[in-house]
Amino acid sequence: MKFTTAVAILAASFAGSSAFLAPQTTTHSGISRRRQNVLMSTISDPSTTGKSVGVSTGFSDAPANISMPINGSSSSHSKAAARKYLDTFRGETAAHIIYSKLLEHNVQVVNGYSGGAILPLLDQFHKKHPRHGSASRIRWITNSNESSAGHVAEGIAKSSTESDGKLAAGIVVATSGPGATNLVTPVTDALCDGVPLVVLCGQAATTAPKDAFQSCPAVDIMKPITKWSYQIKNAAEVPFAMDYAFYIARHGRPGPVFIDLPKDLQIQQLNDEVIGNFLDGLKSYSEDDVGSASDKDFVRLIPDTTAIHLGRVSQGLSFQVDDEGNLIHVESGHDAYHLDHHNTDTIYSGVDYADIYDETKERRTGKLGAPDGLMLEMVELIKNAKRPFIIAGQGANDASEELLELAESLQIPVATTLHALGTFDERHALATNMLGMHGHATPNYLIQDCDLLLCIGSRFDDRITGRPSDFIPAARQAAKEGRGGVIHVDVRFSENAKQVKPTYFVHSTGKKFLQAVNSAIRANPPKDRNRTKPWIKKKMSLEKEYPIKITKYNPETFTITDDDGSTREVTRTRMCCQSVIAEMNRQLLETGKIDEAIFSTGVGIHQMAAAQLITWTKPRQMLSSGSLGTMGVSLGYCMGAKLANPTKMCISVDGDGSFNMTFTELKTIGEEKIPVKLLILDNESQMMVEYWQRLFHDQRYIAVRNKSPKYTTLASAFGIKSIYCESEEELEEKMRSFLLDYDDEPVLFHVRIERTPCLPMVAPGQPLDNMILVDEDFEVDKSAAPS
Repeated sequence: MKFTTAVAILAASFAGSSAFLAPQTTTHSGISRRRQNVLMSTISDPSTTGKSVGVSTGFSDAPANISMPINGSSSSHSKAAARKYLDTFRGETAAHIIYSKLLEHNVQVVNGYSGGAILPLLDQFHKKHPRHGSASRIRWITNSNESSAGHVAEGIAKSSTESDGKLAAGIVVATSGPGATNLVTPVTDALCDGVPLVVLCGQAATTAPKDAFQSCPAVDIMKPITKWSYQIKNAAEVPFAMDYAFYIARHGRPGPVFIDLPKDLQIQQLNDEVIGNFLDGLKSYSEDDVGSASDKDFVRLIPDTTAIHLGRVSQGLSFQVDDEGNLIHVESGHDAYHLDHHNTDTIYSGVDYADIYDETKERRTGKLGAPDGLMLEMVELIKNAKRPFIIAGQGANDASEELLELAESLQIPVATTLHALGTFDERHALATNMLGMHGHATPNYLIQDCDLLLCIGSRFDDRITGRPSDFIPAARQAAKEGRGGVIHVDVRFSENAKQVKPTYFVHSTGKKFLQAVNSAIRANPPKDRNRTKPWIKKKMSLEKEYPIKITKYNPETFTITDDDGSTREVTRTRMCCQSVIAEMNRQLLETGKIDEAIFSTGVGIHQMAAAQLITWTKPRQMLSSGSLGTMGVSLGYCMGAKLANPTKMCISVDGDGSFNMTFTELKTIGEEKIPVKLLILDNESQMMVEYWQRLFHDQRYIAVRNKSPKYTTLASAFGIKSIYCESEEELEEKMRSFLLDYDDEPVLFHVRIERTPCLPMVAPGQPLDNMILVDEDFEVDKSAAPS
C-alpha cells in the first residue's frame, strides 16, 4: 500500500473517509501498488451557454463537486487520514520514497550524474540495493555531464506518451552546486518548448553552514525557468511533492519542475516525530493569502471544502478525490494559472488580451460542442470559407486522425510548425509542410492570402508570423466583413489575443476542438463542396513555382597519391547540406522505413534543411530545440528517443558546430551501447550566423568557423563504428550502409559539405511572404537585427 498517491489520500481525508485505499495493481516493477487515474474536471462558468463538448464527442460533461462541507473538524479528519497514510512509510527514508514514486509514475529510465549531496538517492538505483530483490529496476544511465543528462531526458519526454495520451516526464538526477547549475540550459529549453521534466538535485544538508561546499540557491535559480521549484523541508513532504511534480510537469502546457533535496533529509526516516511535526505544521489556504503568504509550505488545507491546495500560494492548484478514488484536479479560480491548467472547452468571441480575465466586461461565450450559439457560428464560418488554411502546432500532435478528417472533409490546406512536423502526413495532397522564417514558400504565400485561419495548438511564435503588423492581411479583412478571420485553439487561456487577436478563441485541446468540429460537420455537411477548388489549385501552382532548391556542383577531377606512392585521377562532386538530407530522405521513403524513423537535430542550417526536406509522416517525429534554439541538443535528444522507443530508427541530423558542443556523450553511447545513428554534416562553420554576417554586417565574419576533428577517429576512441563521405559519387552507397547496416549498434556518419545558406528565408522585420528565395546579394534592412 506504500505507493498510493499521497495527494489522493490527503484529499480523501477531508471527506472523513477511512476506506481511502483503492485496490492494488501490479506494475512492471513487480511491486504491488495502486496507480491513480488522474482526471481533470470541467469548470462551471456561468457566462457560458450550451452543453459541454461531451454531448457530441463523448467527453464527460459532469463537473466535479468541488465544495463539499465537512462534518466535524476538518483538521482532525485530515490529520488522522494523513497519519494513517504516512504510517505506511514508517521507517523508510525520503530517498527510498522518491524511488518508489518514480516506479509508481511508470519511469523506465533515469539519467544523471553522481555527487556527494545526491548519494542517498543514487544508492536506490544500485542493482544490489536490498529493496529490489528479484523485481526489475529503473535503468540508470550515467551521462558525461548534467547538461547532457537533461537533453537525454528531454528526448525521452518529447518522443513518448503515457496511456493518458500526454507526454511522459523525463527524469534527471544530479548533485548540488554545479550539478544543479549545469542543468539550467536543458531546464530552460524544456520550459520554452513545453517538455515535461522532473529534476531532482541534491543540496547541502540543512545543518551545513552558510556557503557550504557545493551549496547554491538552486530553488531561486530554477524558479523563473520551471513550472515549480521547491526545496524539501521534511521527509514527510516527499510523497506529496513527487505526486505534484509529475502532475504539474505533464498537465496544462507541459514543462519542467525542480525539487531540491538536502542530503540530511534524503536519509531522514519517517517516525512519529517527523510525521507529527509535518501534520501539525499544515496551514490553511485562502485566496486572501495570495501576494502576502510565504511559499515556504506547498501543502495547504482549503477550509470548508474537500479540497487541498498544492504548489505556490499564488501559483498552485486544487485537488480532491472522487468516490471511486480518482484524483481530480478541480477548478478553484479564474486567474491565469488556474485557467492555464483547466481546459474549460469554452469559445470566446472578440476579446482583447487586456480584457481576457475581466469578468465584468461584456463578452460572448459558448460551449465547445453545443448545438447552437458560438459553436454554430464558428462551424458555419469554417464551412463557408473559400480560402481556409490550417496551422497545426504542437498542440495537435495527439490529433492527427482528427486533423486529417477536417482537412479532407472541407479540402483545407495544412501547414505545420517545427514541433508539429509529421502530425499531418506530408505525402498527402493537402500538406503544404512547414511554414515560417525558414518554411516552404507555398504555406507562407497561402497564409497571407487566406480568408480564414485555423491555428490549432500553436502560440503564433514570431518565427511563423514574420512582421506582426503585416501578418494575415486577407484574414483580417475577412474578419471585418464577417466572412472569415482567425480561430485560435490553445490549452492556455493566457494565449488568447496575446500575439494575434482572434475572431474566436477556443480554450481547449486541439483534439477536443477537432472532434467537436468534425462531429458538427458530419451532422450538417457544407452545401457547396467545390468552394475551395480554386484555392487548392493555387496551392498546387505555388508548389510547382517555388520548390525547395538544392545547390548542385559540377564534377571535378583530381590527381591523388595513394599510400603506396602511385597516382591516379578521381572525379568527385561536392555536396551541400540539402543534397545529403534529400538523399537520406529518398532512401528512407523507397525502403518504406520513413514511418519508423525519429529524427533529432541541433540548431543551424542542418536543422532547417531537415525540416524542409525530410518527408514528415508521423507526429513527434522531429525532435528539435525551437524556442530557445539550443545548439548541442541533437545527440541527447536522439539518445532519449532511442531509450524510449527501442524499435524505432533514431537518427541525429547534426552540424559540426552543434555536435562539437556535446560529443562527450559518445562516451555514454559507447558504454550503454545505445544503437543510434549519428549524421554529422560538417562544413566547419556556424553557417546560419555566417550568412547573417554576410547580409547584415558587410561580410565581417567572426566566431563562425570551426576546425573540426576527425569524427571517425573520435568515434573509434569510444568503440563506435563510423563511415566517412566527401563526394556525391559515394554518397548513395554509404548512406545506404549508414541507414540499413547497423540495426543493433551505434554508427557515426561524417559527411563533408560546402557552406550554403538555408533558403527560403524571411529576413528579420519582414512580412512572411517577403522571402529570400535565391542565394544572391541584395539590400536588407540592417536595423532589423537577426536572432
